[in-house]
Amino acid sequence: MFSNVIIGNITYMEKAVHEGREFLAVTMAVNDMYEGVCRVKFNNSNGLLTAYTNGTLVVGHQLIISQYDVRINSIRTHYMKDGDLVALKCPEVALTRVRATIGAAPKPKVMDAPKAEPTLEEVPF
Repeated sequence: MFSNVIIGNITYMEKAVHEGREFLAVTMAVNDMYEGVCRVKFNNSNGLLTAYTNGTLVVGHQLIISQYDVRINSIRTHYMKDGDLVALKCPEVALTRVRATIGAAPKPKVMDAPKAEPTLEEVPF
């Protein structure tokens, strides 16, 4: 499913603290070569955390993971619900030792111009 480079868009980020260390927990949506979608999760305490804190990294941003020694920590495809095994809509892959590069920013939302309300007033010519 993955090649040497993983390219995806951020779907969720949050700043977290564990054992006194602050980090950014990131979830990305990635399309595989068969047009399936999976989630890639990882933590970062360097550049991405700084970009998130500065407000330059937002949900929807593209990330490029390209380090040669990325480790797959876990793969999750199902969960238990009321004693039954249920398949996830998007499998999850948790990675460690990730080096991510910030790619393209999401397109800004275009605000539509407010529409004029019709009135009964006469318009002078």
